Amino acid sequence: MKKIRLLLLLAAACLLLCACRQQPPEALRTDTLPGAPEIAALPGEDSALQLGAVLYFPYGDTGLLRSETRQIEMLPNVTREMALVRALLDGPREGGGAPLFPEKTEVLSTQAQDGVIYITLNESLYDRYAEEGALTEAGVLRRRLALTALAATLTESGEYRGVQVLVRPENNVGSSMRLTGRFWGQADTPLPLLTRQSDALPTPSAYARELLAAWQQRSVEALLPFLSARESQGLSALEQHMAAAPALLTFAVYDGTVSPGGESAVVCADLVLRDVQGGETVLDSYPLSLVREGGAWKMQQSRLLSMMGENNE
Repeated sequence: MKKIRLLLLLAAACLLLCACRQQPPEALRTDTLPGAPEIAALPGEDSALQLGAVLYFPYGDTGLLRSETRQIEMLPNVTREMALVRALLDGPREGGGAPLFPEKTEVLSTQAQDGVIYITLNESLYDRYAEEGALTEAGVLRRRLALTALAATLTESGEYRGVQVLVRPENNVGSSMRLTGRFWGQADTPLPLLTRQSDALPTPSAYARELLAAWQQRSVEALLPFLSARESQGLSALEQHMAAAPALLTFAVYDGTVSPGGESAVVCADLVLRDVQGGETVLDSYPLSLVREGGAWKMQQSRLLSMMGENNE
């Protein structure tokens, strides 16, 4: 028995010595392999999600919005709403256009509560736009459309009924954070909740209404944004047709139908025209054919000139 115990003790000692000698190689005992990239604390671009989104931007000086469908990147630690606002701040990518807000504007946080999405921006929101001097009527319209575009983008999913913009003050931290009329040069009182403005949305009927208003005013300049760039007969031809076209006394536009592919639409309008001899013509449910171009709805110039010409005979 003593021999057996001695052998067991010797075997145990050998096992302990082997365990001590068989240490892992130096490279395996370090926290990171030599030359290996460090593990980032925050998710990188490779982990960004691709988010399909519909963004809205002002369409020139028309008082309407245009849409832009885009794939935007959203990091796991960023809310969907913050990703949308950041994309708006980056500005449009199609069809040109000015930035939505002043250059140094940043989104700081987003929070949803009771069907309202609260967006906190920095105080640069109150700055002038680049190369902007004194605030003009066009500048006021630009700011109103910027807020309209923000509300349209964030309510597109139907999840929120409105948007409340907050501005984090840098100096007077005790003041209210709600966006005020100071944004467009008016009294420094809080603005109401931003809601979706259907009249400004890029619908075929809204664009048809503006096109007919330009005809009614006989303004070629106002008409140009609503004519397709794919087909142009020249400004002089348009001016000549406008001068000879019948006067558009009154009009009423109804909701249109969009093609299954979404690239064309037909809007019906009731028109009352007066020709050069003074005779009046009433056209009920006249079809206006429009095409989608750059997120806006436009009419081909040949169709407009044909409509003006056939109703002047």
